Amino acid sequence: MSKEDLRLYEDFRYYALCCLSVQKMRGGALTRFRLNGIQVLLEEVIKDIKRRGLPVRLVILKARREGVSTWVAGRFYWKTATNFNRYALLIAHEPQSSRFLFNVTKRFQRYMAQRYRPYELYNNRNMLVLNHKERVGLDSCISVGSAVKSDFGSGQLIHDLHLSEVAKWPQRTVVELLTSLLQCVPDELDTEVIFESTAKGVGGEFYDRFWAARHVYEFYINKTGKPDMYYRVNEYAPTENVYSSVFIPWFIFEKYQMDLPMGFYRTEEENALVVRYKLTDKQIQWRRWAIANRCLGDWNIFRQEYPANPQEAFVSANCSVFCTELLLKIRDGLKPPMKRYECNLIDGTWKEQIDGRLLVWEEVKGSGHYLIAADVAEGVEGGDFSSADVIEHRTGVQVAHWHGRMDADMFGVLLMQLGFRYNRAWLIPERNNHGLMVVTKIATAGYPRLYAEMVVEPPSKSRQRFGWLTTRSSKTLVIDNLIAEVREGAHGIRCAATVDEMLTFVQDERGRLAAERGRFDDRVMSFAIAKFVRLKLPLPSSYSSLSGQGHRKATGWT
Repeated sequence: MSKEDLRLYEDFRYYALCCLSVQKMRGGALTRFRLNGIQVLLEEVIKDIKRRGLPVRLVILKARREGVSTWVAGRFYWKTATNFNRYALLIAHEPQSSRFLFNVTKRFQRYMAQRYRPYELYNNRNMLVLNHKERVGLDSCISVGSAVKSDFGSGQLIHDLHLSEVAKWPQRTVVELLTSLLQCVPDELDTEVIFESTAKGVGGEFYDRFWAARHVYEFYINKTGKPDMYYRVNEYAPTENVYSSVFIPWFIFEKYQMDLPMGFYRTEEENALVVRYKLTDKQIQWRRWAIANRCLGDWNIFRQEYPANPQEAFVSANCSVFCTELLLKIRDGLKPPMKRYECNLIDGTWKEQIDGRLLVWEEVKGSGHYLIAADVAEGVEGGDFSSADVIEHRTGVQVAHWHGRMDADMFGVLLMQLGFRYNRAWLIPERNNHGLMVVTKIATAGYPRLYAEMVVEPPSKSRQRFGWLTTRSSKTLVIDNLIAEVREGAHGIRCAATVDEMLTFVQDERGRLAAERGRFDDRVMSFAIAKFVRLKLPLPSSYSSLSGQGHRKATGWT
């Protein structure tokens, strides 16, 4: 095999350029498949996934007509047409869309250079079998179906599975169909499963799978004005989850720009977008045109079909109790924490660690006054998270944030160590459910500043109860206060993950305040409680000054 042939078998980007034909976006003429910027980045995502020793399991949230489906079709044709006994399957949300995408694959076969064109045994509306009647061909196959059948694919062997526009799949079939299909793909590193879709409101299989992916890739415009990507780990997802979510904003696609009309000028909102995402005026002009001509003049439709960030793609259809516009602006202006720490609960020392659960934007000041509110979860693997926010008493600014899973009694010890670190900060743990164990641990240890409320008990008695009790009415109070502080610019938020939870914090049809289905609100609650209680606690003239670097051990350790 020549070096060129070897490269064709090993490099899809080179193979596509040399062997595959696609229709031009304008005019319908055929041209060689030269990967666009988005498709090149997707290839880099796959390379990065393989470097991490993971199988390719992608959930791609995209804008309209960016070439993602064509890229998947080309990639799967390449793998099927260059390997023996390889089977690929495409499923779209409706038969018409399935046929349209399958025609892309059939075009690859039809216009393939004769030298590389595999034998073709069957080529019909549902199947392309790459074999020879004498059985001397590849014996590989690409087939197609639609999501209207709940049991499609049952019993098949599938190496490469393309699931298109999953957000639009019928609700009556989506769970059963995905369950059937995913069992057909072996757990091997050379197999690929690719979900891809535009958003369609909050909830559903695609929404849940996108946010549940452990590995996260997002595309953006870097400082040089070029498309780029970054990777992070989704700490909400269990470590066993091998899926990678990929978000592709509309402005990454080089086609989405237009020449400027005479007298062009940007609005204040457009100026903010230019700064936030490093857009050009030509992209702003295309955005105006798309809102007017493709999205019925509705900005919310544009955000769903052509999102700039993954939160925006879904929140356009929700009713977050916080102002979405303000939250997105806040989030774009946030900076990463200056340091991260992990605590040794036995001796109270804090060690700087790259994946530490304590995120710090501002180290403790010798004369600083702080308070720490905590939302307490059960702490079991796969359950909710516990969350703690450290805010500066005078300013209300978030200076540190802890988030993770931990048994309730140990979380109480952690809060005490965090309190000592921040100058004997006031501790305000929830006392609901498992929070009672946290409160008991702190009170028994004799921590000097534990928040308490006077509770009136019939007929005329009252007594002191440690901790914060979250009820429907108290939850409304703390959330309304946070809504007002966000509106007035007095929020003091430093943590981007806190904003992300606020974007999906809604009021349901029964009037209850909570995270949307499949999302979390532990960060929202710990922060909201801290901000509310700050207004109730008098600011003392001085605290006993402690360096806070673990010099005081929390008592009550067992």
